[in-house]
Amino acid sequence: MERKELVELYSDPNDLRKFDVVRILKVSDAFLVAANMASNGMYDGYRLLYVDNIHQMNIQTKYIKKIKKLYQAKKQSHLDFVDENDDLLLSFLDFAHKHNFMVSVDLLNVPGEVQGFIKHLEADIFVISMVDDMGELDGEAFIRFGAIHGMSCDGQDVSDLMRIYSGIGK
Repeated sequence: MERKELVELYSDPNDLRKFDVVRILKVSDAFLVAANMASNGMYDGYRLLYVDNIHQMNIQTKYIKKIKKLYQAKKQSHLDFVDENDDLLLSFLDFAHKHNFMVSVDLLNVPGEVQGFIKHLEADIFVISMVDDMGELDGEAFIRFGAIHGMSCDGQDVSDLMRIYSGIGK
């Protein structure tokens, strides 16, 4: 993290060959926040990963070097992640809320279980205005912090959904 190197992070227990190329931004005992890069070198939002789910990390591979060159050649960048709380999960939620990023929440290790916008934060829960696969608002979800195993925001997984939502006109 201090060297600001890109790394390959492996965190999918169902596919041990699947990984993300990221720049690690912050680490706590429970979570890690990373800036994601897509396989074509493009910006791919941010990830909050449960540290216990990470089973391998690679550095300085040829693939990482390729992604880094593409990212720089395509003049991609990420916003600075400011850790304003003692709790990294809360900082990530604040960051996504402040920038009005669409989030995709992994609950109990199920990827993308809930998608939408953070409406507000409470003591140990947060509320998401859910967005369905058609890009329309679809109720609210109240999620306990303890149920979160990972989360992404502003990434390619929700970019098409965000375009549909924006086109509808909120």
